[in-house]
Amino acid sequence: MKIWLGIVAVLALVVIAALAGLHRWFNPPAPAAQLFFNGTILTMDPAMPESSAMLVQRGEIVELGDVDTLRDKVSRDVIAVDLQGGTLMPGFIEAHGHFPGEGLSAIAVDANSPPIGDLYSIETLIERLKLLAQRRPSGTLLAYGFDDTTVGEQRFPTRQELDSVSETRPVLVMHISGHFGVVNSVALQTMGIDESVQDPEGGYYGRDSDGRLNGLLAETAFNPVRARILDLPAMDGFRVMRQASRLYLSRGITFAQNGLADAAAIRALGPVIRYGLVPVRLSIWPDADAQQQITQGRLSFPEGERSYRGSVKLVSDGSLQGYTGFLSQPYFSVPEDYPAEYLGFPTLSEQALAEQVTRFHCQDLQVAIHANGDAAIAMSLEAIAAARTQCPGIKQQPVIIHAQMATSEQLQRMAELDVIPSFFNTHVYYWGDRHRDIFLGPERAERISPLAEADQQGLPFTLHADSPVVPFQPLQLVWNAVHRQTASGQLLGAEQAVSVERALKAVTVDAARQLGVENEVGQLRPGLRADLVWLDRDPRESIADWKLFQVRGVWVDGVRRYPDGMTE
Repeated sequence: MKIWLGIVAVLALVVIAALAGLHRWFNPPAPAAQLFFNGTILTMDPAMPESSAMLVQRGEIVELGDVDTLRDKVSRDVIAVDLQGGTLMPGFIEAHGHFPGEGLSAIAVDANSPPIGDLYSIETLIERLKLLAQRRPSGTLLAYGFDDTTVGEQRFPTRQELDSVSETRPVLVMHISGHFGVVNSVALQTMGIDESVQDPEGGYYGRDSDGRLNGLLAETAFNPVRARILDLPAMDGFRVMRQASRLYLSRGITFAQNGLADAAAIRALGPVIRYGLVPVRLSIWPDADAQQQITQGRLSFPEGERSYRGSVKLVSDGSLQGYTGFLSQPYFSVPEDYPAEYLGFPTLSEQALAEQVTRFHCQDLQVAIHANGDAAIAMSLEAIAAARTQCPGIKQQPVIIHAQMATSEQLQRMAELDVIPSFFNTHVYYWGDRHRDIFLGPERAERISPLAEADQQGLPFTLHADSPVVPFQPLQLVWNAVHRQTASGQLLGAEQAVSVERALKAVTVDAARQLGVENEVGQLRPGLRADLVWLDRDPRESIADWKLFQVRGVWVDGVRRYPDGMTE
């Protein structure tokens, strides 16, 4: 018996040593000292906007100033980083997204159409899914990024078309908005969805002309299917995470965000976070049910060196380009089978939204509410006002996510209620032409993402890409905030443009403030962590050429992560 106990003890020590080695491999220590010089150091700190050199010790910024002065303060073995005339600035921060969603390209079909991908037809989509089935002989077949308004057929694929891919394996095609999906017959059977199913509140099941399920799932009807299918096997999850990490680091992103994590996702992220397998910082926003489980002690939130528990994420409406965003005035044009005065719809009733916002706000938790349409924004602000009345001593700043159709009056009320709007501003680029011509009409389309008005109200707004809805390209967000160009090159709402400096704040300083980490990152000043991006040029001078920018280096906590480490 003693022998077996000894063997077990030895094996336990081996496992512990292996795990410790794994953690060390993915989390190397920061150098004792690093000196950055010979370039522009853009601090995003109004007290000292620029510097010519910066000293970092063990991952912490300790001083900015003249290179010779700083060099004299450290030993000769300091790591000197010659910026070669480039620009060093705080690493870019994701104010809202769904990390590691962009990594789905490692295991799924990229069904994006131009300007993101190259899919033009449902026929090509089916061909690519069949090829995926050959490469991946088991499990669900997944495609993401599909947009029914950009393919030649101008519709979703049908259940029968997806049955032609496989009659034995589930198939899911996710809409680019993330609010819709189309599945085959096997997937419906797996989820227990049959012809007798009733539409849930805040969603619906698509049906054909004979009243039979056509495979389309919208909003709350889609959510459980998406959650189950995206609960990936461990190795697939690791591949997705690594791919997303590579992409983010290559763009200068040092802080990622998972903006709607259910309990299963939080459990899956546990070991990833515990052993430091994600090289960037990560803020995780639990959904209402997951937060309730955390509060009741039924779910543990994963803790790690670079992980943060963020807002409780609620959803008040859907997608404008999917006709489920909730508007106060009808859509500009709608499909033939829609009512003429169609407004979209809320995913929660006013009472349910108000109850959730008040419950979490009064628990001293930050609340982030997805709201695209102006009617949904109105509901959300009413709920926030009620919560502030109920618990006036709570100082948490609620967030309105997307805020596409915010009116002037609503922006003013956000300022009064101390609310942060986070704008999905590249809607101007990706959907601006269609918002103008199809969804919203010229007048309302001019006002999507009203950044200038928000700035005039003094609102500390942020910018995001809702990745993987569209790629999180921070410099593209800044460019589009300044130039307001659509994919066709047309100007859309030029009066809502802001300066480069203001847009850069939205993806650094204000994003850090929104996430509650402004005392750690977002600026380059003494006492903050060295999360850095080194660009080959100054974005304040040439943002129009954002596609030509090169990211020469990225550091997280003083550890160089790009082009070294996971990105190799």
